[in-house]
Amino acid sequence: MKTRHFLSALSLLALMTSSALAKDFNLPVVSKGFQHEFWQTVKMGTEAAAKELGDKTSYVGPADETQIAEQIQLVENTMAQKPNGLLLAALDENALAPLVETANSRGIKVVTFDSGVNSAIPASFVATNNRKAGAGAADALAEQLSGKGKVGIIAHVAGTSSAIERSEGFSARMKEKYPDIQVLPVQYSDGDPQKAMDKTIDMVQANPDLAGIYATNEGSTLGVANAIDSQNLKGKIKVIGFDSTEAIINFLKNGVIQGFMVQDAFQIGYQGIKALDAVLSGQTVPKQIDIPVKYVNAKNLDTPEIEKLLHPLGKK
Repeated sequence: MKTRHFLSALSLLALMTSSALAKDFNLPVVSKGFQHEFWQTVKMGTEAAAKELGDKTSYVGPADETQIAEQIQLVENTMAQKPNGLLLAALDENALAPLVETANSRGIKVVTFDSGVNSAIPASFVATNNRKAGAGAADALAEQLSGKGKVGIIAHVAGTSSAIERSEGFSARMKEKYPDIQVLPVQYSDGDPQKAMDKTIDMVQANPDLAGIYATNEGSTLGVANAIDSQNLKGKIKVIGFDSTEAIINFLKNGVIQGFMVQDAFQIGYQGIKALDAVLSGQTVPKQIDIPVKYVNAKNLDTPEIEKLLHPLGKK
């Protein structure tokens, strides 16, 4: 009888220990937006990781990437729900920093992704190395121009770390390696395709000798490509973009743009949730998790490696 009671106690202890170890973290995501395919793919990555880990997650973002006040409100609303952690892509590296400090004071762990904050508090930053990606775009455009000419930059949102770093990485590489290429001042489009199109047309009209353009995100790339196409400048002005959609792929196939830098959006979301879960589980994670970027052009577009990157869940 004593043996039976002893075994029952052991079984109960094991059950209690198992329950204590079971994870059910609530890890909401506040993104910079949701309208672009890039963000939708990030969302799929966060959901896949949460399902695998047994965590809860949700995904919100402002209607467009200029709405800093709206994103601040979304973060405040999310923190009011007392989550275990927060995965955040900041629209402005300074404006969102106080919110990260608030989260920390409430015991909410923070991991940032894509665009970080001006704070040492986040446990990790999961993103493409944006300066390196910008430098890669500069190399690609310089090759198209045989190392000489005048080029412009159509960036997304001023104040966003990804836009700043992708532009600075591009300009620094041009200055370092290609002295015969002149880089015009950065023009910001708020990541809006129509604004990017208008900025591109203005840039072309103001610079009849313009030889190339670098666009720093999905919306900017679409706007630049539409401008080049509508102005019958295909092949005359070389374009290197950033991020991928089916429309951008078609512009590449049709020769409107010559290539684009593509991030692994699915992995950015997936690794973001994994890092946040690990921190909450008491594990040490790298302060920065680099998700490599690839350059896509007509030559490698149909290779298995690029196909998997462009369509992580298969073609729709």
